[in-house]
Amino acid sequence: MVLPSVSGPYVWAFVAFSSVLHVFEQYLEYRQLQKNREDTVPAEFQGTVDTAKFLESQAYQKDKRIFGFKRDWIAFLFSQAQLFVITPWLWHFAVATCGREAEYSCTLFWLFLQQWVEKPVNIPMSLYSNFVIEERHGFNKMTVSLFFTDMLKSELLSYFFGGLLVPLLIWIVRYFGQSFYIYLWATFQILIFAFMWIYPNFIQPLFNKFETLKDEDLKKKIEDLAAEVSFPLTMLFQIDGSKRSGHSNAYFFGFWKYKRIVLYDTLLHLKHDDILAILCHELGHWKFGHTLTNLVISSVHIFVLFWLFGVVMYSEVSKKMVSQFGYGDDTDAVMVSLSLFMMLFSPTEQFLSLLMTMLSRSFEFQADSFAAAKGRSEALQSGLFQIHEENKGDLNPDEWYSWYHFSHPPLVERLRALKAFDSASSKKAS
Repeated sequence: MVLPSVSGPYVWAFVAFSSVLHVFEQYLEYRQLQKNREDTVPAEFQGTVDTAKFLESQAYQKDKRIFGFKRDWIAFLFSQAQLFVITPWLWHFAVATCGREAEYSCTLFWLFLQQWVEKPVNIPMSLYSNFVIEERHGFNKMTVSLFFTDMLKSELLSYFFGGLLVPLLIWIVRYFGQSFYIYLWATFQILIFAFMWIYPNFIQPLFNKFETLKDEDLKKKIEDLAAEVSFPLTMLFQIDGSKRSGHSNAYFFGFWKYKRIVLYDTLLHLKHDDILAILCHELGHWKFGHTLTNLVISSVHIFVLFWLFGVVMYSEVSKKMVSQFGYGDDTDAVMVSLSLFMMLFSPTEQFLSLLMTMLSRSFEFQADSFAAAKGRSEALQSGLFQIHEENKGDLNPDEWYSWYHFSHPPLVERLRALKAFDSASSKKAS
């Protein structure tokens, strides 16, 4: 089988954009690496952060960043090989194996092959990240056996859901013709809500053990906090996050009046007041409707994407894209067209992603202000600081890097905002 011919304006436009973006992001990584090489505690943390703890954080962040450089360059070069050779060749191989008329089986086989072609790159990277970088800094709790068990479970889940959803997507596009985007959007809305229920109830329990919170005193305090802010708490869990990592987390899920809170066991050693303040921050997201806002934005985004894809798919542009990216002049497969459309739409997606990152940071400040308004500013500062210190979070972020990457504001900015809120509240009270 001859190698595909990949060339043309669409190809080179995508290569130019992805190359410029990669170089820009590597420049940001370099800026952050320089900050992680500094050994002086930032002025706003002097007297608060122990120098030894700061240097431990710097060492962890530096190791992650250096490994990230190598990983990102390997991934970038491999993506170019995929673009020019591997992915279109796999499509032609799938067509030769399944037959051109068998779009469903061709597409599933093609996607399956792509997954396994990436494994020789992705698996060593994940192993090194977990068992070298995270292990070196005391975070990895995972065994090699658990790593591969998780990978097997994830693979089987991807085959199950992919085997159901990819044919469904193709069928909707084919059956409804040029108005498919309306029905595809509606289907995705249903699936999003379905997965919001399926994931915490059926998928995450395959990886983590859920138990009712054992600390009765803390449980009572959390229930009182939920009642105080009218949060419809129905269940309270702790999960064994420590089975895989020393990092900590907390979140809530559920619909309408049936909300559940989940605490990682790696969080439970904190003082109760600190835990309550962190949870009050999470409840602030609910109170301000941040989850609903994100769902509405996501819904509009998906609708516009599918509409634009419909415009492109039923035009000469689609044929040119498919041909220039090496899939042949006579290829008319939904998933091929969709994957190429998403590649060429990536500059817009990158811009939208940056806007969502900025919105996320503003939501975090709002949620912090909610906890502060409930009289938990000091405890929240203490909890955030301790979590950051234990997780060896970045205490010395570069302003450009954090602006581009951080969905949560840097710790120093959050502490500064909380102190400003306290100061303003004191002035109003007096």
